[in-house]
Amino acid sequence: MSKGSKILLTGSRGMLGWDLAKALKGSGYELLEFDRQHLDITDRTRVFSTVLEHKPSVVINAAAYTNVDLAESERDQALAINAMAPGYLAEACSEIVATFVHFSTDQVFDGSGETPWEEEDKPNPSNYYAYTKWLGEQTALKYSASLILRVQWLYGEHKERFTALKNKEVFTPFADQWGAPTWTKHVAESVLRLLEKRASGLFHFAYDDWATWYDVFQFVCQKLGYRTQLVPKKIADVHLPASRPRFCVLSNRKLASTLGMSGMGRWKVALGEFLSKL
Repeated sequence: MSKGSKILLTGSRGMLGWDLAKALKGSGYELLEFDRQHLDITDRTRVFSTVLEHKPSVVINAAAYTNVDLAESERDQALAINAMAPGYLAEACSEIVATFVHFSTDQVFDGSGETPWEEEDKPNPSNYYAYTKWLGEQTALKYSASLILRVQWLYGEHKERFTALKNKEVFTPFADQWGAPTWTKHVAESVLRLLEKRASGLFHFAYDDWATWYDVFQFVCQKLGYRTQLVPKKIADVHLPASRPRFCVLSNRKLASTLGMSGMGRWKVALGEFLSKL
């Protein structure tokens, strides 16, 4: 993809969309930003008219329904945004021979096992939110120019989840849910590299190591000097509307190989750099 190419970005004001927009603007691409007020991605007619009007080389969909628990009751809305809309966008891209980029979740896996999940492993969604994201993957991948990244535990400049700890005397993170906190800046940078290589298909973005949420917040408290008391809890201790997978560590082997890298770095290094900027 050449510099100056036109890229249409949906969900531009969300956490991931914010860093994608920042990375794209800084890399010399012509960026068209759309948030939900300006483009309803669940409206097939609007999607097609917008894409056909602007004729971008790439459409990146950073819009998503992300409330895992509420998705159990707001099923129609979650399905429309996470499953049907990616299909409309991918289909519209196929009309103008554009690349479609979309994002999915680690929760398409059920969390069983002890080794990182590969792209070829069979999904078994752990809740309705994950089910809609899995359907969105399938819909988008019907079109050969689609690029899907599964991500997990996102944090970013536009929405960080850590400084709120400062005002908490006690906090109870999960000690039996495994993954890795992921900086949206690094996801955005990987998307650019994949586009430059004209990659397509399904990829996992993940660092080279992983931890529990308890480990993550322990690191945050140490790094920021917070005195919050961390009390570990188990998934079974909390009766949430949506189930949570236990072990959803993603393998980055395919991504690193495609990008010609020996690895994708470590989560503590990434999070430490992010926290130092707060």
